[in-house]
Amino acid sequence: MIVKPYTQTLYMDALISLTKRLKKNHPKYNSLQDELNRNIAGDIGEEAVMNFLKKVHLPYKFFAFHNVSLYGESLFQMDILLISQYYAVILEVKNIKGEIEFKSHPFQLSRTLTTGERNSFDSPEIQLQEYIYQLNRVFKSAGFSIPIYGAVVFPFTSSYIKIPPSETTLLFRNEIRSYLRNIKTENPPLSIEGLNNLKNLILNKTTNYKPLPLTRHFAIHPNDIINGVECPACNFIGMKKVPRHWICPRCKSISDNAHTRTIKDYFLVYKDTISNKECRHFLNLNNAHEAYRILNNANLIKTGKYKDAKYTMKFM
Repeated sequence: MIVKPYTQTLYMDALISLTKRLKKNHPKYNSLQDELNRNIAGDIGEEAVMNFLKKVHLPYKFFAFHNVSLYGESLFQMDILLISQYYAVILEVKNIKGEIEFKSHPFQLSRTLTTGERNSFDSPEIQLQEYIYQLNRVFKSAGFSIPIYGAVVFPFTSSYIKIPPSETTLLFRNEIRSYLRNIKTENPPLSIEGLNNLKNLILNKTTNYKPLPLTRHFAIHPNDIINGVECPACNFIGMKKVPRHWICPRCKSISDNAHTRTIKDYFLVYKDTISNKECRHFLNLNNAHEAYRILNNANLIKTGKYKDAKYTMKFM
């Protein structure tokens, strides 16, 4: 049973906002575009695995969670977590095309494309070992003792595994069902009530990875961010405010609420508080009363009064 379905992460949402608003000649633009592309590929793979898990039937109850972040010794983030009365399984999803080699001493994953280009990535084996260790600490501190397993999952056959990992289970998506069925299920350490309690613990303790705003996270000066309201029709940044509407100078589209996404972009990318003056600057507004109306109708948290008023956005 899927209890925490696939959703796009807040970090992905913020990366999209940053790459569309960062000046293209910025020295970090290409590396951030690569980071975004990696996250898009990762999300596609995780969504494919979660869709596959919807079709998995086992002779016992199990729960599946996408994108679980918990605090053990530190914050750690698992792509997919499964729990049952008998075990927990962490699935580390890697959507990487090409010829794949798992190396040790030091641990590393390398990929070779058909063009001959080679790339290296952090070892998912080490990641899984760390996640299992941290999750075990979380469970034990809450009074749960249950075996924890881990597997690296490649969701698509566009990955050719030339050298498999030496110490870690590796699966393609269609092997997940048989892998789960082959885990020993004798003398369950959890009752059904205990399993439900563990499910609720995970749901209550999971948190979003929120390195916001991203200019601070990536040490980018806010002046390198492109201001302006984005056109929802053609994505041009720089809509003009006219009475009751925003109008796009490029495609001539009209919108009543195009500023809503731009306000969210501000908090994702630019700064974690906004004043009336900052709102006018970021939205390219000249009217303080218009900025006041926008801020007070944007479901923001307000502190202070009059000219000292600041607003923040709460991200779940």
